[in-house]
Amino acid sequence: MKIDSFSIEGIHYSNEDSLSVHQLTPNKAVAVLADGMGGLTFGKEAADLIVSTITAFICEHVERLPIQKLLGKALEYADETICQKSMETHSKMGAAVAIAFIVGNNIHYTWLGNVRIYLFNHDKAEQLTTDHILDAGYGKYLLTRCIKGAGLRTDIPYQCREVNTGNVLLLCTDGFYKQTEVNQMSDTTSLVNKEYEDDASFIKIVL
Repeated sequence: MKIDSFSIEGIHYSNEDSLSVHQLTPNKAVAVLADGMGGLTFGKEAADLIVSTITAFICEHVERLPIQKLLGKALEYADETICQKSMETHSKMGAAVAIAFIVGNNIHYTWLGNVRIYLFNHDKAEQLTTDHILDAGYGKYLLTRCIKGAGLRTDIPYQCREVNTGNVLLLCTDGFYKQTEVNQMSDTTSLVNKEYEDDASFIKIVL
């Protein structure tokens, strides 16, 4: 398992993304990527808090809960933490988030919002997630799901996929995938020196 990550501020926007990759064993790892919500306050702080809370919860409870329940509970705990932080700071905070939990040849994943997960098998790219967004018109889009301290719906998305050695898993924010062609995403070497209009982040895992 080879892990790489990248996060940069945009030309016109500060970086409100946060990411973490924690390898528990040689064939087990958890990757978390969050994108602070524009229009709310403390976007970077919200993303950092969500990522650290989810990562810590999964590492602490990984041997105690089934994986689907583990990921769902981690999201709920992060939402409760954001709720508490929002009350302390008298602010509205939130972020989109995606989690990938790799166990051997299986990827367990969940997401809320528009942080995407892609799987690359040689030259074939597959988007594993669907964006939770609503077209509000005039070029504006609203997240229909996210972590913002208001409680989560009970039907938290969850999927499990079997993968092969050499496949590439990519978690990325909209600042990255909106400015990068899909067929170029897996070759990240040339992408880290690129200038981005918006803040952009990814986690790349070669399985």
